[in-house]
Amino acid sequence: MSLTGDRTRTSVPLSTRRLDAMKMLKAQFRPQRVALAKPVNVGLVAERAAAKFGRVPVYLDQPFAWDPDQRVELDYVEFAELVDQFAAVMKAAGVKRWDRVVIVKTPNYDIQALAWAAARIGAIPALLSARLDPDIINILLERLQAKFIVTDPAVAEYARLDAARLKYLNLTAIASIDGGIPVEDLWNSPIPAPSPLKDDEPMMITHTSSTTGVSKLADCCAKGVSFNAFMESIFPGFHTPDELFASAISHVHVRAAITQMASFSRGTPLLGIGKPDDETIMRLFPRYRPTILESHPNNFMGWERLIDDPSEPFSSFRLYFNSFDAMHPRTIQALLDASKRDHPIWLQCYGMTETQVVSVRPYTRGSFGRLKGRDSRSVGWEVPGIRARIADPETGERQADQSKPGMIQVKTPARALSFIGTPEKFAERRHGKWFDTGDWGRRGRFQQIEILDRIADRIEGVESCLWIEDVLLERITNAEEIVVVPDAKGRPVPVICMRDGKALDPEVWRKASAGITGLGEPLEVTPDDLQRTATVKARRYLLTEMIKNRDEGREAAVAPDVVLRDGA
Repeated sequence: MSLTGDRTRTSVPLSTRRLDAMKMLKAQFRPQRVALAKPVNVGLVAERAAAKFGRVPVYLDQPFAWDPDQRVELDYVEFAELVDQFAAVMKAAGVKRWDRVVIVKTPNYDIQALAWAAARIGAIPALLSARLDPDIINILLERLQAKFIVTDPAVAEYARLDAARLKYLNLTAIASIDGGIPVEDLWNSPIPAPSPLKDDEPMMITHTSSTTGVSKLADCCAKGVSFNAFMESIFPGFHTPDELFASAISHVHVRAAITQMASFSRGTPLLGIGKPDDETIMRLFPRYRPTILESHPNNFMGWERLIDDPSEPFSSFRLYFNSFDAMHPRTIQALLDASKRDHPIWLQCYGMTETQVVSVRPYTRGSFGRLKGRDSRSVGWEVPGIRARIADPETGERQADQSKPGMIQVKTPARALSFIGTPEKFAERRHGKWFDTGDWGRRGRFQQIEILDRIADRIEGVESCLWIEDVLLERITNAEEIVVVPDAKGRPVPVICMRDGKALDPEVWRKASAGITGLGEPLEVTPDDLQRTATVKARRYLLTEMIKNRDEGREAAVAPDVVLRDGA
């Protein structure tokens, strides 16, 4: 691979990151970029970005697991070289075009680099979160019928992937585990020439979040991922070489591929975070002072407790960006206020694995007042090139009155190709060119999309459990998280996790629940009890089972057949 660029690592003083409006506008029209208007396979992006931009920094919270030098500061050139080396390792292990390569390892920013390496040689990376239940990991492995797996000793032990299990699954492990091929034995193998699959063929397999049961495996192609990466790369005021973009999401999801492609296409400096706990955030944010931050809603909620630290970890951000779920208003307000920038912005993004990005809504400190009412459920307007509609749940057809709650359906060029192992579930959600998101919502007064609930979590007679959560979080200020789910009788019951292990004060609950009819007795839980997914969402169906056990006077764990039910 022939790469150009200054050998001196790019270094942008933090003071210059305070861009004025004119500088930001000029940056948007800067011609230097990796073109994404036409589909590009992820396996080619790192090489092209390195050749175009040279040594743009990539800072890390932890070294790439396979990096022999164990660096926490890379650049585009070194990132591309590692992708090449990863591809060489896979090729030497016997990976061929069209082979599925499972990647399930300790969370790290290196996961997409491994996926890009597999795609570069025409294989199909299948990314699984190591935070899934061991039984769910094994169910998904059986559905994938892959030939190779990239893992590590800790995850292999957790998922019970010993030599006998690997043999049963007909999997060759590229890892230093029993029955596996150690990476060290294959390092410095000859670099293979790139041979990615076609733009409309499978490029990557990622899974849904498992909030309703066993995750689904979605096939996506270069055409769909490139579309969303291109739209993100041209979004006003987002990616420029003058920013430092901190990515603290689950890197096994297709969203990670989209945002890394968009960043590399514009030469954006990166701060990659694989373990977004309090210690990592307090170590990295005051040191690097990033200007853009993407994470999951529940991560943002947890970081509220860090806002008052004297180091002011969120003072440098001018743009927050959440994906995977709608944000609670309290958290948006708290983090906008924590920024010391004059005009910080919050972008709320609505999307999912099956459709990728659907809509975006911006908020400023000045516009935040609109969140105080039912507008808190708004997730904005469709990205250009994407359409959404509210459909009748009985017919699957467009409702005449779009302000009436119904199924949210989407028409997008980024839709998944199919579900691996459960194609019938994919077919059930297709309505011609429209795809059922699984969400229940409506159009607002300004034609914005409003999310009321997941269809699988709806409670008869309750307009929106999510809105109740917003109200309760506003009223119980020291609550870490509140999730409203049905009990055995179909009544809405709040599951409440308080900060610092404190108990919920009965008087606080009485005042907080005033005016909200029909609420059952709250269930207080610890953070571990929330049974979070890889994207830090509470697994609501398991919380319902916990409430049933409490109401029946049982302390038993949730039954395995409930945990392993197929997701909606």
